[in-house]
Amino acid sequence: MEAVKAEAWEGAAVAQDLLALGYGGVPGAASRGASCPDFRGLCVRLAAELGTLGALEQQREAGAEVLSAGDGPGAEEDFLRQLGSLLRELHCPDRALCGGDGAAALREPGAGLRLLRFLCSELQATRLLCLRSLLDPSPRPPLGEGVVEGAGMVQELDLTLQALGLPRPAPGTPASQLLQELHAKEALESLSQSLRDQYRCRRCLLLKRLDLTTSAFHWSDRAEVLMGNVPDRGGRPNELEPPMPTWRSRREDGGPQCWGRKKKKKKK
Repeated sequence: MEAVKAEAWEGAAVAQDLLALGYGGVPGAASRGASCPDFRGLCVRLAAELGTLGALEQQREAGAEVLSAGDGPGAEEDFLRQLGSLLRELHCPDRALCGGDGAAALREPGAGLRLLRFLCSELQATRLLCLRSLLDPSPRPPLGEGVVEGAGMVQELDLTLQALGLPRPAPGTPASQLLQELHAKEALESLSQSLRDQYRCRRCLLLKRLDLTTSAFHWSDRAEVLMGNVPDRGGRPNELEPPMPTWRSRREDGGPQCWGRKKKKKKK
């Protein structure tokens, strides 16, 4: 049940992307994969626009179409072979579709929808880059030109910065420096978020204290609890002194008291 819901949600998302790009909805035979001519035709149209916008280096060099739908007996095999090279050139993250057994991968549930969604996302990104190049008068080389061996990562980072609207790096900047700058920005953003959280906590604490302070001045006299008379329980320091002993008169029959040691009589 969950798999059916996920596939239905994926189909609705792909249909929305296709409508946003100006194409029709998802064909009903999309689940049949490459064996369906309508599915192959839709993929061919998406790939053709990608090649027209300059996102495919293979079409610029050869001048031929990237994908061909065909109607013959070997049309499906040709389509799968061309599709594999197209996905590898576009750096598709779906390893199952880029593998050698593309026909078996497309027959899996939801594989055709994943392929259409990837092509739609690539076409959306390419259109945005082309629109930005038209709005920005600064000269920019087309996608894929001027790329030297070992600079693929720099090109990918450059395209990512362009898509995000960030300033482009200077020509000749190594990829390691770009990655260090990105990591530094990420660490700075994390620190900024932590400081914002602490500031928000302190601000809430100060506002709460202010509310309690101002509310204390509005307390009514009726709300105060008045205590009654407390009985005197004593216990004062001057009352804790021991009482003075009473004086009695000296007894009459009491002779004089001899204090000290008695002297011993000398023996005769």
